[in-house]
Amino acid sequence: MREKPVDCDREAARLLQIQTGTGRPRLADRALIIAFAAFLGAFALLFWLLPDRAASETENRALRERPAFSWKALADGSFTAEFAEYMADQFPARDFFVHLKAASEAALGRGGNNGVLFGRGGTLAARQDTPNLTNLETNLAAAAHFAARCGVPATFAVAGRTMDVLDADLPALYGSECADEFWDTLHEKSAAAGLALLDLRAPLRARAADGEYVYYRTDHHWTTLGAYYGAADILAAMGKTAAPLADYTRETASDAFYGTTWSTAGAAWIAPDTLEFFRFAGDEDFTVAVADDGSSMAGLYDRSYLEKKDKYSAFLGGNHALATVTKPGEARETLLIVKDSFAHAAAPFLAREYDLVLVDARYYHRRIADLIGEYGVDRVLFLVNADSLTASAVWRVLDAGLD
Repeated sequence: MREKPVDCDREAARLLQIQTGTGRPRLADRALIIAFAAFLGAFALLFWLLPDRAASETENRALRERPAFSWKALADGSFTAEFAEYMADQFPARDFFVHLKAASEAALGRGGNNGVLFGRGGTLAARQDTPNLTNLETNLAAAAHFAARCGVPATFAVAGRTMDVLDADLPALYGSECADEFWDTLHEKSAAAGLALLDLRAPLRARAADGEYVYYRTDHHWTTLGAYYGAADILAAMGKTAAPLADYTRETASDAFYGTTWSTAGAAWIAPDTLEFFRFAGDEDFTVAVADDGSSMAGLYDRSYLEKKDKYSAFLGGNHALATVTKPGEARETLLIVKDSFAHAAAPFLAREYDLVLVDARYYHRRIADLIGEYGVDRVLFLVNADSLTASAVWRVLDAGLD
């Protein structure tokens, strides 16, 4: 019988050593296990030692607070679900890992992260491929009902989403079919509801294609220039002529603006946007009064927000349920604007022609119809981003108080 070569025995012994974990490789395994356990232990210790954060400035949102314990919540599973969310939000170095995940997605060529597309030139656009058309129909019907019964002329204007206006900067294989189909549906359903739609997407899309800076790259809002063009189209639809661009002095309010889309995407390498104020003679004579808390400010801008992450709130001081913009000492027509935050950057241009009453149906819980008589409203403007029409059926409150 032929004997096995010595080399075969040595190879068998080597394989057995690997399988049994004996010999020199075992030391390396132990070191790896110890290092990994130390890493997990350090983060577990930091989780309990570090104070909880109320909000993430990077993500521009409130973070989950520690849930209250109860045996009932433990039994039905709600406590463990809420505690898991709490741990995810309060995880040490959370912002670093959010950015790390975004960078890894980009490096793998996946074209986006957390529902945000990575476009050309640092453009970030939220994916909104499946809008809720039921909410759309509900909101359009409520707006049409309000417009027909409020007793004053009404204009219905809708601004595009980033994916609508900056479609040329989206990833090459993404296309614009979803967005175009939605706008076709919006036109169709607006007409069916009896609303004459003022489409602000199309002209701004053309200007963006020509290289004009009409939408932010890191935020879902239009820029001040985009808001000017939108306001000019709105005023023209209401029989007014907007002041020419040459009448404004463009002030760079911040060159370090990172918006909400940047916060969602976690794309730390993207350069910031520039936020501008378009100043005009007498703009400091206006008064912005907030009904929510009774506060007021002179002028159209709250510059304290320029030192914060949420710099867009410098326009009118951010989101309020009800606010007014007036020019004391002058008798002017009053425009009621049923709006979302897109109206804030457009307000300075509209305020040159009208006193403004701005109401946000997301936060205002009284009868909006009562504002017509209370403020002596002469016209109504619906001004929202397309996403607001599908996100929720918030305009159902418009029917309250109408016959």
